[in-house]
Amino acid sequence: MYADERGVNKMENVTPELVIGYGQHLQKQLESGVYSSASAPKNYLSTVNCVMRLATGGQWKTVRPSKDCGIERRKYIPKESKALPETKHQEVQQSIDDRLAKIMDLQRILGLRFKESCLFDAKSALKQLDKFGCITIQAGTKGGRPRRLFCDDDMRNVIEAASSIQNGKSMIPKEMTYIKFRTECYQQAKLNDTSFHPERHAYAQKRYRELVNAPCPLEAGWEHKGRIENLAEYLSISEDEAKEIDQKARLKISMELGHSRVEISNAYLG
Repeated sequence: MYADERGVNKMENVTPELVIGYGQHLQKQLESGVYSSASAPKNYLSTVNCVMRLATGGQWKTVRPSKDCGIERRKYIPKESKALPETKHQEVQQSIDDRLAKIMDLQRILGLRFKESCLFDAKSALKQLDKFGCITIQAGTKGGRPRRLFCDDDMRNVIEAASSIQNGKSMIPKEMTYIKFRTECYQQAKLNDTSFHPERHAYAQKRYRELVNAPCPLEAGWEHKGRIENLAEYLSISEDEAKEIDQKARLKISMELGHSRVEISNAYLG
């Protein structure tokens, strides 16, 4: 997809410069929280190098993940929020088709990744809600790891709306493949100057407000280093209490997003 968007659809036109650009794109995704570690981006780049070595009879100059592309696992803490503002979300909703609009709502309100939202079976989820009061997310998750979400009324409403246009086993039109549908979705997003992962950032920041009764550092404009002191002052509690509340919220949000490490919350919350 990265190459297609740049007009490169033949292997002989792939250059080291293009692959370096792809690697830098992966690093930006790593920093924004798309990946929980550098292993996946490095593996993707390794696969490209392997294919290109075979295609060129060993003449390909290997693109190095760290030295050439800057791919590294580091404690990246953004200075500005990457959450899609509600006004922009509503603006985009008016310009895209109904199916994608419902999918973006699933990402924003349930915290789903793009692939998870496409493979989401809303009709089955409603049955789970009625029976158990929660839903299990597994299709499209990283490593196929399931996670459970307890749903409030807003979540139920979004799931009901999604189920109303579902015509197959998932949110993907029954006559389309995931790959083709993904391409169309990204084209619509690009035309509307947006992307999908910022919806997950919006979910994370909303959940932090709900769990802590305070804005997250990125929303409040607090430096990460001084976040506990600022939170303690905001809530009129001790710093020890603020630290415990902050850590519990971050761990819960990380798990709801399908991550196993609390540190990944830094990319979403600051």
